[in-house]
Order: sequence, then C-alpha cells, then structure tokens
Amino acid sequence: MTPPPPLLGGRLLRPAQLAAMRTTVRAPELDPGWAGARYGLVLMEVPLSCGGVYYGHGGDIPGYTTRNGFSADGRRGVVLNASGDGSSDSSSQQTQNDLIDDELCK
Repeated sequence: MTPPPPLLGGRLLRPAQLAAMRTTVRAPELDPGWAGARYGLVLMEVPLSCGGVYYGHGGDIPGYTTRNGFSADGRRGVVLNASGDGSSDSSSQQTQNDLIDDELCK
C-alpha cells in the first residue's frame, strides 16, 4: 500500500502544526466557487457531496489553473492542472470542482 502524502499523512509537520492548518473558519466569500467552504492556514476545507470534507489549495495565473483535493485522512487525492484562455468563466471552475468531488467520492 502506498503511504499517504507527507502533509495530510502527518509526515511533514508536527501534529500540532498540522492541527493548526486544519483549524478552519467559515469563509462565505468562497461560496460562489466552493459552497460551504472553510479556510485556515493555507488549507481550504470543502464539503464533499458524499459526506465528509476534502482539503486543498488551488492557484491561478493567466491561462493556467491548478486545483487539488485530498481526503481528510490524506489517503486519496486529486490534482488537476488545466490551461485555457484566462477567462473568468465560473463554469470551468465548477467543472473542476465537480471532477475533484467525483473522484474523492468514488
């Protein structure tokens, strides 16, 4: 069996540091892209359609986007990289979020 990734698998930070990163607060300003999201120290906590949550932190530069999501135990993860024309069309973001949710809920 492959070990979980270092961060959420607890191999990168001390337990107290990882716990601090997972301590999140409700972030309603993220609702347009991630309904019900919470945010903390770099990590976003997003509800899964099948129950539970995933953690991630995406990023954008003109013409390129990265989205990711990892199960709370760190054993399942999805990383999505996409290129495009840099438009701010929210349908692309929703499609990316749906792909992450679908994969983590399998």
